[in-house]
Amino acid sequence: MMKIQLKQRKDGGLYRRRHFMARVESLGILRGFFLILALVLWNPSQAVSVNEGNSEYPVKLAFLYNFTKFVEWPSTAYRNPGAPLAICIVGDDPFNQTLEIELRTRTVGGHPVDLRRSKTSDTLSECHIVFIPVTEKKQAARIVSGLKGSSTLTVGEIEGFAIQGGIINFTIEDNTLHFEVNTLAADRAGLKISSKLLSLAKIVKEPDH
Repeated sequence: MMKIQLKQRKDGGLYRRRHFMARVESLGILRGFFLILALVLWNPSQAVSVNEGNSEYPVKLAFLYNFTKFVEWPSTAYRNPGAPLAICIVGDDPFNQTLEIELRTRTVGGHPVDLRRSKTSDTLSECHIVFIPVTEKKQAARIVSGLKGSSTLTVGEIEGFAIQGGIINFTIEDNTLHFEVNTLAADRAGLKISSKLLSLAKIVKEPDH
């Protein structure tokens, strides 16, 4: 299971977390996000502390993007080789708009990132990633059920989300961000998750019926 504190390297050493967060504040939210994203990409074996300020959702957004580096979608998931990779945020969007605009400038495997704000009534099977925030807790099971048969990576932040059929679920323990993975749900969606990512996760299983 992934468990580390977010720290910044400099001249081969490590700043203490309070020095990092002070630096983030001085750089502003966008550049702070770049630092978080860079750390996640360069060293995904580390977990991230979210007990400083409003870092939880910038960190989660960085991980949503980072997941695209470690998940392989079937070729049929794209209309054409240049089609965008769609990340859909369902319901209330908890992320910072400035950070979302920045992510839309990025690409994944030659596919531009298309970050969308979606309603529960939208056709979510057109999305490569669907993020279901805790505000949509009551709709989560229905959304996951409606995505059966599609190659959609479902990501939540709701207790029991992965056990109930979601693919990845964020959890916070001791102010540290972790994530769970339901590998059976990933297999059903035709998604291949890198062993490197799985080694950082808590693997959960659905209850036997």
